[in-house]
Amino acid sequence: MRSIILIQHCQSEHHINNMSGGWTDTPLTVLGNKQAERIGRKLKDSIDTDNYVIFSSDLMRAKETAEIVGKYLSLSVHDDTDLREINTGIAAGKTKEWAKENRNPRSRSEFDIDYQEFEEGETWRQFYERVCKCMDRIYNSEHKNLIIITHGGTLAYIIAWWLKLQPEVLEKAYFSASVGSISSLHENIYQQNVLHKLNDTSHLSELE
Repeated sequence: MRSIILIQHCQSEHHINNMSGGWTDTPLTVLGNKQAERIGRKLKDSIDTDNYVIFSSDLMRAKETAEIVGKYLSLSVHDDTDLREINTGIAAGKTKEWAKENRNPRSRSEFDIDYQEFEEGETWRQFYERVCKCMDRIYNSEHKNLIIITHGGTLAYIIAWWLKLQPEVLEKAYFSASVGSISSLHENIYQQNVLHKLNDTSHLSELE
């Protein structure tokens, strides 16, 4: 029975400088580095590192989180472009105000999985398909448990992949986690895929 530990990257510069997220590539803040240290210490005390391998999005905020965690666990990091957040196309590197003013108009008020928010970017369906293909590839090529450091949207869609949800389900459901959080997935004795823990931030207590 295998397990997957999901880590949402720690606080990044785009969280505090009014930049948009997605494929905007920003490093961790000082606080973000401290959060990653806390994650590394917690996992070092709670898992058998010999049974794990680390994969990370190649965007700075995720990879820097992964490298700090990997230092504590004495594990190298395998970065993968397909673990990035949704592709925000022309909005990458732009401010939140610019993104708000330049997004494509919505055809309806509800969440639309086929909505392409920005030119040259992905629809949410395309994003989910990318995440699913990436996870199929990683999961089938590795025989160890996985630690994956990624982004909020990607983390939610990895959970959806694990639970084998059809894309249309995601128009009515989402799995929300916080910066620096730890979530976990595992197989049980009945070979069911279990969402064991979502959005654990207990290790971040008392951080400012």
